[in-house]
Amino acid sequence: MSARIPPEPVRWALSRHNAYLNSRPGGVRLQCRGDDFSDLKLDSATFDDAILPGCSFASSSLQDARFLRADLFGSDFTRADLTGTTFERADLRGTNFLMAVLKKTSFRQADLRPGQIVQHVKDGDGNAKEKKQDVPVNMSGANLEEANLGHAHLDKANMSNASALNATFVGASLFAANLTGADLSGADFSGAKLKDTTFVGANLEGAKLAGCDLRGANLRSVDLTSVDLSGAMMAGAIYRGAQLPPEIEGKLLLHGKWIASNGLSGERAVFTGMKLPGIDFSSCDLRAAVFHDTNLAGAYFTKSQLLFTSFVGSDIRKANFDQASLGGANFSGAILLGAAFRGAQLVGVEIFNALNQRTGKTIFPRFDNADLTGVDLRGAVVEGVDFASTTFDKVNIAGTELRNCTGMRSGHRHK
Repeated sequence: MSARIPPEPVRWALSRHNAYLNSRPGGVRLQCRGDDFSDLKLDSATFDDAILPGCSFASSSLQDARFLRADLFGSDFTRADLTGTTFERADLRGTNFLMAVLKKTSFRQADLRPGQIVQHVKDGDGNAKEKKQDVPVNMSGANLEEANLGHAHLDKANMSNASALNATFVGASLFAANLTGADLSGADFSGAKLKDTTFVGANLEGAKLAGCDLRGANLRSVDLTSVDLSGAMMAGAIYRGAQLPPEIEGKLLLHGKWIASNGLSGERAVFTGMKLPGIDFSSCDLRAAVFHDTNLAGAYFTKSQLLFTSFVGSDIRKANFDQASLGGANFSGAILLGAAFRGAQLVGVEIFNALNQRTGKTIFPRFDNADLTGVDLRGAVVEGVDFASTTFDKVNIAGTELRNCTGMRSGHRHK
């Protein structure tokens, strides 16, 4: 669908906002909360200093538009064309740029950290309540070629499978950001804060990481031969770890494309029936992957993205899921003896449709008929799980945050 000419009320509001910016008579600052600007042609429009939290600009054309210092908290730019647009010093916390075109876009000094989004959900008794959730900025699959993100705040941002050729990240903060499978060739990260950032499978050919803080970063399956790492801090970084078998690497590559394109290209990763004991999937993006009846004994999923991933009937004894994101994951019938979930997030996740619209449905993790004997849940967050049919013996829940969980009793459960 091509972008539409903005309706008269939108044109009038922008006209008055321009008058406000230029201190002319009749000027009124643009203030809209949750309004719909999707599928509109707004090229070269000026939104400087506008207050637009929660607004949708999905699929709009905003080439060379201006959002200097604008409040865009929790807004949606899914598949929007933002070529040459400037967001300098804008509040973009929790904003969605999924598959957006951001070529030569400027985010200098912009705030792209997670935003605490308030959702209205129902508890087990049907009572309405507010749920606060930190939502990271989503730039998955976006085109960021030659974009300027210098000194931007991108902590925990999801930039998996993005294309950021020759982009500038000088002095930016990308703590624990996800750059899995991204094309970062020629990008300049000089002096950037990249602690605990994930680069698994990324293309860093000719990139500059001089003076970066890469402590704890995951650079597995990354060719660093042409990367400038002079003066970089690398303590605890994974850059010579065990390589995954070619077949598995291929599956991860296709899976990344499948995620970034919302299923339009690539292929969902299916590992059903495979024997993968001890495999290291640390920091991998395996959202919605399928591991049915898979041998994953002693496998590593540390800090991995595993939302809606299915482990039904798998042997996962002594596997490591420390600090993994496991919202909506399914462990029904799995053998989890001695597995570790320290600091993991086993929470409910709200479902969005293909247009990134809320459906009002939340999926919680499942452990139906699973064996959790000796599992370590210390420091984990576990929400909405019914443990009534599980074996829940000698489970360590010291410091675990249990939200609306039921059926936790020692010993075996029977149907």
